[in-house]
Amino acid sequence: MPLPDVTPSRVGGDVAVDFLNTVGWRLDPSRRHETLPSYLHLLAWVKQSALVSSAEVEPLTRQANEQPELAAAEHALVVEMREDTYNALNEDGHPGVLQHLLLSAHANSQLHRESDGAWRWTPTTLDLATPRHRLALEFARLLTSDSVARFHRCEDQHCGWVFLDASRQHNRRWCSSADCGNRNRVRAHYVRSKGSSPADSR
Repeated sequence: MPLPDVTPSRVGGDVAVDFLNTVGWRLDPSRRHETLPSYLHLLAWVKQSALVSSAEVEPLTRQANEQPELAAAEHALVVEMREDTYNALNEDGHPGVLQHLLLSAHANSQLHRESDGAWRWTPTTLDLATPRHRLALEFARLLTSDSVARFHRCEDQHCGWVFLDASRQHNRRWCSSADCGNRNRVRAHYVRSKGSSPADSR
């Protein structure tokens, strides 16, 4: 079975933040939807985000097709880690699932010194857990970096997408000015002029 078409959102400004945005309408129970409903969707996402190479995709796809139950279990673990990390970042909680899964990620990686002189964890194994390991390392990098201070959630009441605010004034409010920003500006204008709010559309 080939990989499905998946196009990662790039509004987060960081691959780990972009992965948190793989839920649509997160804060609206009536419209919330999972954009990566299977392991193969997950694999397509990490490929498009350069967390696995094209050469690695073929054996991982084959393993997923041969071991669907194990692939489904891996997908469930990744979703659990994503939700736990999202909640920790937005509610000042503790990313306990990530901390637990990092043990396996580190056990299947080694420290490697890169050209900039920094030491980073580099995965050394290739199996169905590879996307989980690499995403766990990316989440850990994000949470321990200075950039996490710029982490912000879109101010649309239903969106829930997140981003690193790289604006000069550090006053970015929306995941996308053209999407949530424009919709909320239109709503605010409508409320001022009519006293009520138009229905959302997206």
